Amino acid sequence: MKNLLHHDWRALSVTVGTRYRVICRYANQCLSSGFMPHTVRSIQYIGKILARIWMFIQVGRVKVIGRENIPTESRIIFCANHSSMFDPILLYVALNRFPRFMTAVEEMRGIRGLKAIIMGAIGSFAVDRSKGKTAIQPAVDVLSAGEALVIFPEAKISPTGEFLPFKLGLSLIAVGAYEKLERREKIGFVPIRFTYHGRHIETAKGPYLAMGLKWRKGATVTIGTPIWLHDFASLDPGLITETVRTAIVEMPGHIGRNL
Repeated sequence: MKNLLHHDWRALSVTVGTRYRVICRYANQCLSSGFMPHTVRSIQYIGKILARIWMFIQVGRVKVIGRENIPTESRIIFCANHSSMFDPILLYVALNRFPRFMTAVEEMRGIRGLKAIIMGAIGSFAVDRSKGKTAIQPAVDVLSAGEALVIFPEAKISPTGEFLPFKLGLSLIAVGAYEKLERREKIGFVPIRFTYHGRHIETAKGPYLAMGLKWRKGATVTIGTPIWLHDFASLDPGLITETVRTAIVEMPGHIGRNL
């Protein structure tokens, strides 16, 4: 009996050790720039519920304007200004879809890789900003396959709310998917603007605990009408990017400094 128990314990140890190594390996993959983690719909629904609670506690009432502008077509890139750590969570709450989020790899690190796995299951995929090109083709592939994307074209947080220059990535991804589909499918952008009614510049870059309740004066998410790639006379990335940027900048809203 003693030998049998010893054998069973060794077998269990090997199984647990193997599974742990598999999980660690997968977590490392989730932290690789451009790797597309497996999404889990049940976790996405739970994440949306928790995000609503989180936003109510730290931001307050969130008003969404233009939700009817969200198209039913799958191949959409949601593009938004980026002026606080709350932006991705706020957008996750506002959308009635489950898109993929291009996420700075440093935001996915933590809890011994568990954070990357959970965020990946919700829809995030890592982007190393020092190797930004590594995420372009994977994003092209998922967009052409029928998934929606969320991109913050400024690529970093602007704490004051002032608009930064937009990177060309959103256009390169859209055009790449459009060409891959031989221009037979619609691909578009949905411009989105966040307006916080109580901006606290010093804590805009987080961490969340430091933001506390300093932002709790509510926020407005304005969703603009789609911009379709096939309506452009030229598929010049610079022209497309500037068109999207202009649409966001000219939306109703204010920059919102410390109030």
